[in-house]
Amino acid sequence: MTTNVFFNHAVQTEQNLYEDLIVESLRMYGHETFYLPREVMEEDVILGEDVQSTFGDSYSVEMYIENSEGFEGDGDLMSKFGVQVRDTATFVLSLRSWERFISLDSNLATSLRPNEGDLIYFPMSGSMFEIKFVEHENPFYQVGKLFVFKLQCELFEYGGEDFDTDIGNIDVIENKQAYVLDLTMNSGSGAYVINENVTLSGVVVGEVSNWAGASKRLNIVHNTKTLQAGDTLVGAESGTSRTIASITDIMTMSNDGNAQNLDFETKGDTYLDFSETNPFGEVT
Repeated sequence: MTTNVFFNHAVQTEQNLYEDLIVESLRMYGHETFYLPREVMEEDVILGEDVQSTFGDSYSVEMYIENSEGFEGDGDLMSKFGVQVRDTATFVLSLRSWERFISLDSNLATSLRPNEGDLIYFPMSGSMFEIKFVEHENPFYQVGKLFVFKLQCELFEYGGEDFDTDIGNIDVIENKQAYVLDLTMNSGSGAYVINENVTLSGVVVGEVSNWAGASKRLNIVHNTKTLQAGDTLVGAESGTSRTIASITDIMTMSNDGNAQNLDFETKGDTYLDFSETNPFGEVT
């Protein structure tokens, strides 16, 4: 037997009213956040993970935090690698805001809902969160329709991603945490521009993270090629052309009394032959 035809649990006018109330509530009690879609530049098709990602777009959108008493998760833990912060949070995003402001981005894996792997920047705490799971059926079909997404997120751990959102508080993550190649350049004219690409013989070899004109010190990140003294680096935007005078090997940290890189390398030579292709296995 079918349901009673004289009763309808999905009245359009009621759905519109309910959605208006939800959106208004999120704008009143929520927080301004920035949604950053992930663009995968290089993918490992064997392991099914991204080798290099970039975040070039950001969308300001209101979200409500379910964790009203603070972030959840394991909190701050002391491990053998130092202090690890494992905060988690659940953000609530309205379906209407998603469709209006974010869903048309060309880098989304699917435009139907938020994507796992995308980032959420929370300005109030200055935290960057990575979406781990998207719950789209909670609450379950109120008045016959879905109105919100619940984004279960963990604190983001930087892994060499490229940030070019033109928002200072976001792009600074890359400059602070990316591996930096420290170069001393020869005299010349012009100044490199922050975040511009530098090329060697027409091939992009990195991105400028800092330029100190007085000392001619150039810092680049996302280095894609081994550089040496005498190479000429050209700024893609500024047109500045200078040759490398010297390269500082920051991995040895020779001026840092607390660095143990050389100690580990010396000790490791007694156990492993790093000249082998695979020193940890039987295949060479």
